[in-house]
Amino acid sequence: MNDARIESVRLTPTHDGEAALVVTLRFANGGRSNVQIEAEGMRRVMARAGVSNALDLIGRSWAVLDVADPPFTGWASKGE
Repeated sequence: MNDARIESVRLTPTHDGEAALVVTLRFANGGRSNVQIEAEGMRRVMARAGVSNALDLIGRSWAVLDVADPPFTGWASKGE
């Protein structure tokens, strides 16, 4: 999965009426996946990538999207 690239970006409304960015990833095997990122997350993604325009993310590695550890993917503590 390290070879996934950002293929496209587009804005979409959230159920709260805010804007989010939908990022389409393209994998080496031709597969695609969409990731939705809220505004605050997008600011962190763009800072990590060193860009000021979301369109400049196109062609970059998907790794620039890794700015937070979603709570549902973390390991549970031993007591849980």
